[in-house]
Amino acid sequence: MNEINLYRQEGEDLTGWKIRCCLAKKRGNTDMDWIEIRDMLGLDITSDQLRKQAVGYEEYDSYIHGYNSVSTTILSISDLHVPFQLPKELLSDYVGRTDILQLNGDISDMQSISTFPKAYRVSPMEEIIETRKYLIELIEYINPKKVVITYGNHDIRFQSYLAKNLDSDLLELMPKTSLELIFVDGFRHFDKRERTKVEYKPLKDVFENIEIEYTDNWYCQINDTIFCHPMAYSSGILKTAEKAMLWFRNEGFNFRRLVMAHTHRSGQYTIGNTTIYEQGAFCDVKKNNYSDGKLFNSQKEGFIFMCQDHAGNTIDDKTKLIVLN
Repeated sequence: MNEINLYRQEGEDLTGWKIRCCLAKKRGNTDMDWIEIRDMLGLDITSDQLRKQAVGYEEYDSYIHGYNSVSTTILSISDLHVPFQLPKELLSDYVGRTDILQLNGDISDMQSISTFPKAYRVSPMEEIIETRKYLIELIEYINPKKVVITYGNHDIRFQSYLAKNLDSDLLELMPKTSLELIFVDGFRHFDKRERTKVEYKPLKDVFENIEIEYTDNWYCQINDTIFCHPMAYSSGILKTAEKAMLWFRNEGFNFRRLVMAHTHRSGQYTIGNTTIYEQGAFCDVKKNNYSDGKLFNSQKEGFIFMCQDHAGNTIDDKTKLIVLN
């Protein structure tokens, strides 16, 4: 039990103190009984009356801060690797229940400009257009209040490819990732053969009532949780996530949970007061099997749904790491 101090705090009025004590008792955060709480508060009511009032306080608190103390819900998916993405309908349980949709990198595969051998080629423009289309469908389907995007090693291939093939002066005109074009800047498709030009608006302008935050980084932090897509990779189980946790600790970040993409694995464990997760991939790993024959552990399809309280702390028993295969 997480025992908390119920004594009156400096600057706390009687009503606020009363509500705090009642909620602590309802949620099992104190060993005091209702009579002891009543006497401490100095109330001229029966303990049964106080217990009944507490039911109303909890209902109101849940209305203000979220159902059963959940204030913020975060659906984090990563490694979509469009055009190998999974159907959005696999996320049906979280439609209308998600405050923040967090896209944790490798949203586009950038298949045609990768260094891996390929039996066929999808052009970068085709892939960017398909990625944009899928993201619109996904965001409309989930209908979150906010979308937070980080990039991954596949997304950053866009800049690496341009740096290899363009003069440095021209490179200054280009974005770092295709995600900037999709979410922030928009882009135009010049079809030289058909002599047409199609303009694609950035998604920040497509969704007027949904906040779009493109971080332009490989990590972000939402309350007590870091979401990241590092470039490093270790074949050991959860070793990449552990390495990421130590890196963020050494850099001075204050966090209690770390959700990591990139490895296409799914798992979790707790080190001290920190829980680390590898969240799996939201792509068809049979079609996106770069490690075939290399004797790596099999890839896992999945995602994570996190619940946080009004103080920004993750609620472990309401947080789910989902494995699809």
